[in-house]
Amino acid sequence: MGQLESTANIPAVSDERIGQWIMLFLIVLPFLILGSRVSSDTTASFCAAFLAVFWFMNPEHAIRKQVWFKVFFVLWLFMCGTSFFTADPKYVFTQSFIAIRWPAFGLVLACLVFTSDNRLKLFERSALGLFIFIALDSILQYFTGTDVFGHTIPPDEIRLTGPFNKLLPGSYALRIYPMALVALLCLSSKLSKPRFLSLIVSMVVLSQVFAFLTGERIVFLLFGMVNLVLLVALIYKEKLSFGLICGAVVTFVSLAITTIVLAPRMFARTIMSFFDQLADFQNSSYYQVFHTAIILWKQSPWFGIGTRYFNRGCEALPSVMHPTEGCEVHPHNIYLEWLSQNGVIGLALFLIVLFLVFRVLWRGLDFKNNILQSAVVFVAPIMVFWPLTSSMSIQTNNYAGLVWLLLGWALARAMVQSRARI
Repeated sequence: MGQLESTANIPAVSDERIGQWIMLFLIVLPFLILGSRVSSDTTASFCAAFLAVFWFMNPEHAIRKQVWFKVFFVLWLFMCGTSFFTADPKYVFTQSFIAIRWPAFGLVLACLVFTSDNRLKLFERSALGLFIFIALDSILQYFTGTDVFGHTIPPDEIRLTGPFNKLLPGSYALRIYPMALVALLCLSSKLSKPRFLSLIVSMVVLSQVFAFLTGERIVFLLFGMVNLVLLVALIYKEKLSFGLICGAVVTFVSLAITTIVLAPRMFARTIMSFFDQLADFQNSSYYQVFHTAIILWKQSPWFGIGTRYFNRGCEALPSVMHPTEGCEVHPHNIYLEWLSQNGVIGLALFLIVLFLVFRVLWRGLDFKNNILQSAVVFVAPIMVFWPLTSSMSIQTNNYAGLVWLLLGWALARAMVQSRARI
């Protein structure tokens, strides 16, 4: 049933059918989503408009058989319907109405764009090039103070911007890292075993050093999650000896110690401050914004205060209830975002969507014959939706585009692997 749901009526696309326009779109897609809010929003909006037309003109296509999207459609109707009972119905309805463009974007990617292994490889290679550029550009900024575009580290900051205008190069790059890893796995698959292992380990080291130097605590841990899953799968597949594993561990520990010695300020920011936050969590900025989310949720437990209304709802609270650093735009946790803004019902529907997405991935991915690629693809959404971390808002342009780009890609990879086994 899971494979039928994933792959029915989605034709495999041959090399000859990958025309110039689709090739161009696949290559520039990572840049469109990461480039700016405007390009990300425009891409998703165009896909949503295209889906609305395609949906009604192709009643038998598998795009209409994706159960996860049908449940999200119900969630969307719920968001729009309950908006009329919020403090600002016009604003909340508008934000709820346009929210459908993000899952629609993911659905179009999964079922109409990434329809073959060759299309996916082209896109993944573009993501690989972009990831390496972001990582190297950010590392250059750390050592010189300026990146290739002239972006400098802001005054009184030790965090990096990389090629962006925000202190979030790690957060953005993290969401395309799994795609970059799969591209590297495909490109290096025919190398000799020593060269293959060296290349993969080099990418792991580059990604962790980059994440460490950005000063983004949670991003560093999530890079570690993806890399750990990849390394465990690598040990299992290649049947690596105990001596080689111990040697690799010693090398990683030595590299970590060297990095700490050479970058003590970043060690304090990326590692030690994380434990400082945990040790005094109730006085941390994380606790304050999480607590605000719970306060707002209690105002309307079943329906929530309304889509994208977190900041306005916080500002409406008595000033004594505001977080010390002021009201945030969102609660910095995906699940608290759904709970506070769309209530218990909205969160429950979203959890069902996630369950259905992971069901497609679990049934479609070929863990037996393609363990490395499958492990990376499966852990990618886990990394995004890991509940015990802070995150950007899933309903804002840049991050929402990255999340649904990753989900569309992961679903497509599962569908392609599922068809390959038939």
